[in-house]
Amino acid sequence: MRILLIKPKQIGDSLILTPTITAIKQKYPEAEIWVVIRRGCEGILVGCPEIAHILLVAPVEKHDRRPGDLWKGLQTIWQVYTHKFNYVFELGDGGRGRNIARLASLLSRPVCSVKPAYAQAVLAMKKAQFKISTFDWESRHRVEKDYYSVSEFLPLPEQIPPMRFARELTQPWDSGQVLTNYCVVQIGSRQGFNRWSREGWREVCRATLERFENVVISCGPVAQEMEEAAWLQQELGPRVLSTEGKASWAQMAWLLYGAKLYVGPNTAAMHLAAACHCPTVTLFGPSIEDHWYPWQVPYRIVTSHGYVPVDDVKERYALVKKRTMEQIEVRDVVAACEELLLEGQPPA
Repeated sequence: MRILLIKPKQIGDSLILTPTITAIKQKYPEAEIWVVIRRGCEGILVGCPEIAHILLVAPVEKHDRRPGDLWKGLQTIWQVYTHKFNYVFELGDGGRGRNIARLASLLSRPVCSVKPAYAQAVLAMKKAQFKISTFDWESRHRVEKDYYSVSEFLPLPEQIPPMRFARELTQPWDSGQVLTNYCVVQIGSRQGFNRWSREGWREVCRATLERFENVVISCGPVAQEMEEAAWLQQELGPRVLSTEGKASWAQMAWLLYGAKLYVGPNTAAMHLAAACHCPTVTLFGPSIEDHWYPWQVPYRIVTSHGYVPVDDVKERYALVKKRTMEQIEVRDVVAACEELLLEGQPPA
């Protein structure tokens, strides 16, 4: 049985797909699983050995796109065209993914899809003879969105697995091989609305250094993030190390498997921490924690100081959209770290 999962979205969305992939492989060991994702997302899936083939389309950000992306996209289309799939699942809920899935439907292959967010998409997909899931995912975690949308057509185990980055597929980060008692602090985010102040990170790192021998600053290969990481090192001294934007996802996974704590915003690194079973404190600005909270790992969420969720979902989400990272206070982040660490300690 050959199965194609189409989800051309962000890096974290690719990792969020792994519980569904591992469950498919557990239930159907003979399954050959193919995925279609954005270029730049493939590194975070190297820890999921259940995937047989990864096909790529253009990156999310236009400034990351290269002339060769068109050729890679055509190769992906050709692969979809020339291989027979028993199941095709469109899980991205976007135009690019639907177009690839539509190609499969033209070849008389059944295409199953998540329930689209917009009514006009439903009409177009019904016209293309897509089988549309009835699972209402609006207020559910995005792991559940993928999982239940697939299991409606392909029965899967009742219990959803954790996210997947196999420990044996990690790669040591050379500078970290002497570390034994440390936490990882992720200071960057590709999305500007998820960025916190360098002064806030300095105070959080200063507090964590009271509990740990070392702090590893994780940042992406972006000039601003690398400069902030270097500033933190200068401010806090030699017990602070930085990945300098050079650590691969496999190296980050290695670090996170050994870390006692992860602190950072809602990013792909946060989801990787969950996949590596690392206790997580995560900062949420205007993104909805119901959708993205750390999956199946001990965690604490810190939002705008004084924010209190209301029961009505639409009203709550409207309030969330008004939150900003600037409204998060250092004392709340430090308190969340202390609370989570105390929770993990054996009783006296």
